[in-house]
Amino acid sequence: MFKRVLVPMNGSESTERILPHLVQVTNWCDSELTLLHVLRPTRSRSTGDLQIEYPNMLTDRAQGLAREYFSELVEQFDGIGVTARSTTATGELVGTVVARASTGGFDLLALAVGERHPALRHVTESPSEKIRVRSTIPMLILNGHMARRKKDPEKTLTRLLVALNGTRVSEFALPYVRRVARAGDLPITLLRVVPEISDFHRSVELSSIAPPFIEGALQNAEDYLERHATLLTEEGFDVDTRVEVGPAARTLTDVQEREPEHLLVMASVVRRGWRRTILGCTADEVIRTSGRPLLLIPAGRRLATSDSGSGSNENGGSNGSTGT
Repeated sequence: MFKRVLVPMNGSESTERILPHLVQVTNWCDSELTLLHVLRPTRSRSTGDLQIEYPNMLTDRAQGLAREYFSELVEQFDGIGVTARSTTATGELVGTVVARASTGGFDLLALAVGERHPALRHVTESPSEKIRVRSTIPMLILNGHMARRKKDPEKTLTRLLVALNGTRVSEFALPYVRRVARAGDLPITLLRVVPEISDFHRSVELSSIAPPFIEGALQNAEDYLERHATLLTEEGFDVDTRVEVGPAARTLTDVQEREPEHLLVMASVVRRGWRRTILGCTADEVIRTSGRPLLLIPAGRRLATSDSGSGSNENGGSNGSTGT
């Protein structure tokens, strides 16, 4: 589980903010890091009929600076017992990162992002959004710009917070949770957010329906979490459950903000295009508004045989009616 981790970096302070969290995951899973810097391709110049190609000095200089930067990082990682190596590639950023992640034998993609205002997504997607949509492997994601505003941005992670919403899509996270919790000897909190029902107090007829409806939803959520908690407890995990009421993304980020020792884990079908614009995506909103790390599992990818945890028979399914 997460033996090889691909870490795209551009040398900015924002992208470096994910490294302390990544070191923790690396220590849990005994991972090897590959630091990747992607250079834009440039056209070679030539002179008339001779077609003499001159060395691209800018590219050479960029490669040299990247090597120097990464060599310092690799040395720092080596000093704390983390195995790391570096590489550079030339090409289009999104395609290069996704291709390396999917064909290079990597188990995890670490992304430091800076999310834009939702209105801008009507015009175009950012590179990180495109990578999330196309990635077939789990992603450790941190909004570096939001993390900069936190009082304790490098808070030690000591617990997993697992977002479940009752669908098979959300349950794709559970096999990964098992492996990470076992590798890091981490307790688990299963969390389900029940949507709040607004404006019932404005209607006499509906106000009498709201309390029992909410009470029933809360009971169903507790029963659902308890079933999963029982299975995990029988496998030797330290598990507790909690149910919160409110908007899903805001509630998840609020819990992490109050208790930053949690690493949030969630599975999602990351929508794109008009579906993303109209239906939204909880994972997107969490990434945009939170400065805490998120382990995002692309729903639909089954664990390889070597990844599946002992005693676990949960592979998930892609027939959930909605994505997290």
